[in-house]
Amino acid sequence: MKAVFTILGILLVTAALVSANRFLPDVRLTLHPNAFINTLLKYQAFALLVALIVLVITLKLSPESKLLLKIGNLELLPAKEKWLGMNGQSNWKVNMWQLAIFISLATATFMFFAVKNTSGFSYFQWGFLPIVLLISATNSFSEEIIYRFAINGNLMAIKSKGIVLLISAMLFGIPHYMGFPSGLIGVIMAGVLGYILSKATYETQGMGIAWFIHFLQDVIIFLALFIMNVKS
Repeated sequence: MKAVFTILGILLVTAALVSANRFLPDVRLTLHPNAFINTLLKYQAFALLVALIVLVITLKLSPESKLLLKIGNLELLPAKEKWLGMNGQSNWKVNMWQLAIFISLATATFMFFAVKNTSGFSYFQWGFLPIVLLISATNSFSEEIIYRFAINGNLMAIKSKGIVLLISAMLFGIPHYMGFPSGLIGVIMAGVLGYILSKATYETQGMGIAWFIHFLQDVIIFLALFIMNVKS
């Protein structure tokens, strides 16, 4: 029953996040004079609120989930996954950096081709970098709470690791159909990332690796979005 409740709850939360841009424009709140940045900041405030609600509910349903609210044991060896290049001989600290570099290069390559033909490079101001970092930190935190902490925290004790990882991957991947990158490519990229981050959370018993790698990807993505959309 807890598994069904968790999945339905995450789907409901996802629907709220996906539809947020329909009602957030009606919220008269100015956090930044630039319209694009202001929209992003309002969404992040809403997502953070939703994530905190999910956090509280998860802790109530599964008090043992609080053990995940730490960096985790990076000295542990990950389970072998040949398709991820994990041979089970290097600890998670080593694999964290390898995954972070490889995934970030893949994300950066994709985003480079997305922005290379735009004129945004001539308008972008590096003074926006602190805002990019802030948005990346809050977005990665909110999504890790929703799609890793809640799922792992509620299901680890009642479902096999493979089931938990697949649920996290699917629930994280599907909403990215309308994200950036969008479409099937976005779903696949986000799904694979969700699987990796859930695996790290599950095996290290902490969210440190997941949040770190997710944050790096968001920095790259939001930096590209700023380059394409912020003209002053």
